[in-house]
Amino acid sequence: MSGTAKKAPRQPVTLLDFVDEFLVVCPRCALCAVVRPSSGEHPPRLTCTGCGLVREWESRRKGILTSADPSRWPVGQYAVGGAADAYFHEPLWLATPCLGETLWATNARHLAFLRQYVEATDRRAPERADTEPRNSTLASRLPRWLKLAKNRAAVLAAIATLEAKLGAGGRSPPRYENPRSDGGPSLSSGGARPRS
Repeated sequence: MSGTAKKAPRQPVTLLDFVDEFLVVCPRCALCAVVRPSSGEHPPRLTCTGCGLVREWESRRKGILTSADPSRWPVGQYAVGGAADAYFHEPLWLATPCLGETLWATNARHLAFLRQYVEATDRRAPERADTEPRNSTLASRLPRWLKLAKNRAAVLAAIATLEAKLGAGGRSPPRYENPRSDGGPSLSSGGARPRS
């Protein structure tokens, strides 16, 4: 490696920037299914191309629940913060044990963000305007075990395990890049849905 430090993602993204798609374990066939938020004509739905399962979500509670324990999430409650999708609470496809914890990502872009952050040796937060999020940024909310330099090799090995799940069938995971001009996350190649 050269003398320059790898920099962590500099844009102020939050977990909510990665909830436009959840890769989950299909409850019927155990292959990779996708949960997407509502579109103009459909409520949030779970779809699996492996077995054809389609489920539509019905909200039963208002608001957003933030909790790291999906087993406590009530049915019909939109919830984030653990290794399950926000609607149906199905286990995430991109989850694996790591250092006695669970490393998880909602989708390929989230996993690419985690890789770039963990690989970084320069994680200084950029200066922000008063209107930008501070403690709600994803980088500020990551668990300590994931941030520790002494755990970098183990966390990167776990990320590689998850990338291999994405790479099934010859597809490669996207790479998280610098922000677009509008400040949102951008991706390079890849992004095709994994199957198994």
